Amino acid sequence: MRELSAEFQAILDSDICRLCWCWTLTRTDNVALGFTDHDRDIDLDGVTHFARSGFTPSALDIREGFAIDNSEVSGTLDHESLNAQTLKSGLYDRAKIILRRVSWEDPSVYDTVWAGRFGKITRSENGFTADLVGPAKALNRGAGRVFSKMCDARLGDARCGVDLSAYPAGATCPRTFEACKSLYGNARNFRGFPYLIGNDALQAGPESLSLRDGSSRYQ
Repeated sequence: MRELSAEFQAILDSDICRLCWCWTLTRTDNVALGFTDHDRDIDLDGVTHFARSGFTPSALDIREGFAIDNSEVSGTLDHESLNAQTLKSGLYDRAKIILRRVSWEDPSVYDTVWAGRFGKITRSENGFTADLVGPAKALNRGAGRVFSKMCDARLGDARCGVDLSAYPAGATCPRTFEACKSLYGNARNFRGFPYLIGNDALQAGPESLSLRDGSSRYQ
């Protein structure tokens, strides 16, 4: 459950909404910029949040666990620091962003709704749309090797060891143990686990004539 300050909760409990959205961006060159959907500029944490930015947030989808936040923000290119040239230059790629609900009467009263980075930025003729990538995305990726019957090396790389100059241009490998052995004679460097037991073996019952002395299943 979110913990809100008494001042912010009082605004939520009132009959009149006195809140606006504020976006604080920190570009890759560490320049901080602010934008708001209010009808006048707002000073927040020492950054002027400009009212003429045209920023519009989608519904925020902030999930528990390691799910990626499914959100985006869009805006029109009507501010000197936010234009097609700066977007194209990469200054906003993976820019840090903080979204807050702010009291336009007293900007010191606010609640941080979301913080993360810009993801994919799509430019249009007069504006842009940027995906919002939450901190959980960094945890939602594989780390280390994956145990699989398939080889996880690239044909011809250092882990594979195959000399591609000895094969026709465009040679490929299906990454199976049989192909590694028969096509390239490279079974010694196979980077998979060909004898990994699958679900079929786990679900199979014992056969009356099968050997059950603890020896290898593969002879």
